[in-house]
Amino acid sequence: MKRSIFIIAAVAVMTSCTTGLYPSNIASYGSVNPLTTSIGENLTVTEDPATGLYGYLNNLGLWAIAPQFTYAQSFSDGLAIVKIGNRYGAIDVAAKVVIKPVFESSLDVASARRSIVKGRLPGIELWVTEDPATELYGYLNHYGDWAIAPIYPDAKSFDNDGYAVVKSPEGGWGVINRAAEWVIAPNFESSLDASSALRRLTR
Repeated sequence: MKRSIFIIAAVAVMTSCTTGLYPSNIASYGSVNPLTTSIGENLTVTEDPATGLYGYLNNLGLWAIAPQFTYAQSFSDGLAIVKIGNRYGAIDVAAKVVIKPVFESSLDVASARRSIVKGRLPGIELWVTEDPATELYGYLNHYGDWAIAPIYPDAKSFDNDGYAVVKSPEGGWGVINRAAEWVIAPNFESSLDASSALRRLTR
């Protein structure tokens, strides 16, 4: 009896720990919902001639999603890339924002969408982005949240090994990992020098 109680308790603890790793909406987008994907394929991105904004028409020619975006793409895997203001994000078929419109490039949003569809944990892939409020650079996860705060005057993309060349607030160049830890001290005069040092360390 004691053994059974112990097993049940252990399973409960493991389940609670696992679900705590994911944001609240990962259940919908950790794997593609075939129904959502199908609905998205039946919507046509269309410009409203009266406003110049984009929305989505259904097969009856009615607005399923009202024209409200300065740019929009067709749905893919249940998500569509849209532009709100000067930044890009992605919505689902209910027009709910899934990827926040904070990315500078639609290509970055397409990469973020692929990361979500593949079921990757937030933070495994990061996108360098300038914060328009401060004009400093940081790194977004695939939902458009800051994984690494925008504190760098300049920054480069992460490589496949999880390293990024960045400029420190004090002015020197170095290399950080995905935990924003310095793996090469920011004492180089240029990003090229820091990149060269990284290549020598990792070759």
